[in-house]
Amino acid sequence: MAKTAEIKIADDIEYRVIGNGVGLLISFGGLLAGEMVRQQSTDYWLEDIVPLMLCLWLGYRMFRNFLSTMLLYQDAVAPLHHAPVGASPVQGERVVAGQLSHKPALSPDKVMEQVAKRIEAQKNDIIKKNAAT
Repeated sequence: MAKTAEIKIADDIEYRVIGNGVGLLISFGGLLAGEMVRQQSTDYWLEDIVPLMLCLWLGYRMFRNFLSTMLLYQDAVAPLHHAPVGASPVQGERVVAGQLSHKPALSPDKVMEQVAKRIEAQKNDIIKKNAAT
């Protein structure tokens, strides 16, 4: 008999990720209000050691919990949805691709003529509108 390793993942791991994210935001707020930002120098890192350590610790925990959550959902099997009892099965219809009506192909010269006519019609409409106002 082969031994299998069982991975234990807490049920409330999503809340842990969210909690660590909020804690990380709060510690970043403390770091932004600290002396390093105020003096714009890293020479004052010792005065901001508490927010720095909180940022590092909560960032590590959030990354670890986020990674384990993503691995959990990657391996999860999607639940099967069954049709309600007494439901009639859906029958597919036979459809020909697109079912577009057949139109004769236009030559490039005819296309250019049609485009020129439309442009002229639009110009005339604009001129009439400007003349009316």
